[in-house]
Amino acid sequence: MDNIIIHLQHFHFLRPWWLLAFVPLIYIVYSFKGRQDNLAHWREHMSETILQTLTVSGAQKNLISPLNLTIVIGILSILVLMGPTWKQQPSPFKEDKSALVIGLDLSQSMEQTDVLPSRLTRAKQKIMELLAIRGDANTALIAFTGSAHIVMPITNDSNMIKQFLDSLNYQLMPNSGKQAQTVLPLANQLLASTQVPGTLLLITDGSNDEALAAFESYFTSAPHQLVLWAMGREQVKQEVGSNIIAMQTKQLQALTDAANGRMVILTDDKQDVVKVNQYVDNNLVVSEDESRPWLDAGYGFVFVIAALYSLWFRRGWTLKW
Repeated sequence: MDNIIIHLQHFHFLRPWWLLAFVPLIYIVYSFKGRQDNLAHWREHMSETILQTLTVSGAQKNLISPLNLTIVIGILSILVLMGPTWKQQPSPFKEDKSALVIGLDLSQSMEQTDVLPSRLTRAKQKIMELLAIRGDANTALIAFTGSAHIVMPITNDSNMIKQFLDSLNYQLMPNSGKQAQTVLPLANQLLASTQVPGTLLLITDGSNDEALAAFESYFTSAPHQLVLWAMGREQVKQEVGSNIIAMQTKQLQALTDAANGRMVILTDDKQDVVKVNQYVDNNLVVSEDESRPWLDAGYGFVFVIAALYSLWFRRGWTLKW
């Protein structure tokens, strides 16, 4: 379902000017509909009340008629001419250099255990699952707390990221806090080298006003997209002696909306991993890349139109028309 929604976001017509063809189609349908009115001549000489009294209406209406079929064929033909599309053709001459930059939150709140064994551990596990799906795609890793640091620059060797990922924790970071905006300069530096739109995958459990303003400013002008992977539970059962703070869902959603991005909330299964991967893979579709033309999906209607035209061979069909 999510994949369908993604494709619908990029749905458009390659030749929208053919929409004007609906004007002659409407005129033709209206003209022939008037010719099918057998009582049109009598309406000029009788009142509608007398005419209804002297005529007997048919017991059933035939939905499969030349006029109705003309409407269906006309609409389908115009759709074919308009060229509906929602995805680009793969280019055999251009390598996909788009990159994914993962910004992993290592702040103390990520050590909370509302998600067992902890938010950070689950985040690492989710990253491993995502890397397994992406294979040798270009990926980089940034760790942040009060400051951000590049753990691994863009590489297509996921094993390199996995080796560094396991050892990351709060004690390794020089500054405390949770400043997601510090990721932006480093991510911009890494993505600039690819020369194509990329994705910043921010994995965290909270945000602040400073990050909100910085992300809104950056993604307003940057061609890249933001995918925010929220770690934690939206509701936490407070037990005696527990100091677990619930995930800041509203703040994270506000940050996502400000950056015109997408937010994915942690799930116990792999649904969140699949959804994140779909968003990352789909990002290249929105780039203006002439080497990857849009796929014209209207040709499939040609076979439907041909099948409908076969009804014109029915006995008496032309006489009815």
